[in-house]
Amino acid sequence: MCGRFACGLSPDVVRRLSTYMHSQTNEKIIPPFIDLMPLTRSFRSSWNLSPTSTCLCLISAKHLDETEDSSTRALCSMRWSLVPHYFKGNLSEFKPVLNNCRSETIDEKPTFKRPLRNGQRCVVLAEGFFEWKKNVSKMPYFIYQSQPFLNEKRYPNINVDEVLENYENKLPLLAMAGLFDINRNCENEPLYSCTICTVNASESMQTVHVRMPAILSSQQEIDEWLDFGRYKTEEVIPLLVPHDDIQMYRVTPNVGSTRVNNMHNIRPLNIDKENKTLSNNLNTLDSFVIKKAPSKYFDDHVLKDESNKPLSHKRTQGAIDDYMYKESKPSVKRFKK
Repeated sequence: MCGRFACGLSPDVVRRLSTYMHSQTNEKIIPPFIDLMPLTRSFRSSWNLSPTSTCLCLISAKHLDETEDSSTRALCSMRWSLVPHYFKGNLSEFKPVLNNCRSETIDEKPTFKRPLRNGQRCVVLAEGFFEWKKNVSKMPYFIYQSQPFLNEKRYPNINVDEVLENYENKLPLLAMAGLFDINRNCENEPLYSCTICTVNASESMQTVHVRMPAILSSQQEIDEWLDFGRYKTEEVIPLLVPHDDIQMYRVTPNVGSTRVNNMHNIRPLNIDKENKTLSNNLNTLDSFVIKKAPSKYFDDHVLKDESNKPLSHKRTQGAIDDYMYKESKPSVKRFKK
């Protein structure tokens, strides 16, 4: 299972770490960040992210703009713990905590079957996740695939260019396969929420727990999981398998409390003896994000850079370029006159 994970990086750092080679244009592209959550639940960096909190996900940009190619990616904020499209009522009254979905029954249960068949697949991004050793009280482990960035001098505002030099055809973050749904009934704005697919634990993971997230280990696997236009459900289900290329170490038992949220949560237990409280106000690079409902991105097209200065005005074209800030070379088709 996956009940807690860490993502102490700002949205701008995460989107730049998510640079990918577009499968159709062979261009390197930095996905834009779209804040799909209301202002009260915008993503905040967290080293102790729990269900119902806001997380960062990659999805196909075609879900936001039908004119986009399904292989184009967008980074979005979503509620972690799925709220089905059919739920009506106050969100506080929705009792099931659907932060995980079992891969073995993902195509059987109605709550997950519809988003799966609709291609509403996402990739939940993290630095790593926490798991408590089975049958042992208060012994949490931090599990990761890529080496944590804690040793970076400016962490969490790391040198992205240097990091990317060491990664080819692989994301330098933990990429967990998931599903998302859109509920238009329980709030004024559409509620985007997601769940993480889980599988039986791999051999190395079994020493801690019997379940684990379904990890996508390469850019190719991420392409296939997100590109619902080219890869049908039956073709991508085989991606949901245990992965043994993970590492782990024990961390402070303090991570058991959601009130404890600082980078010491992801340090090896024997390193930091003093668990000093750090400021959580580390999101210094995400001021450029336009925070509106998806339907409103087509109405207002003043883009801002990270210093919050206006960049340009765009014409209304009903395309995703009108509301997404990109630093990399776009595909030719997006500039149809």
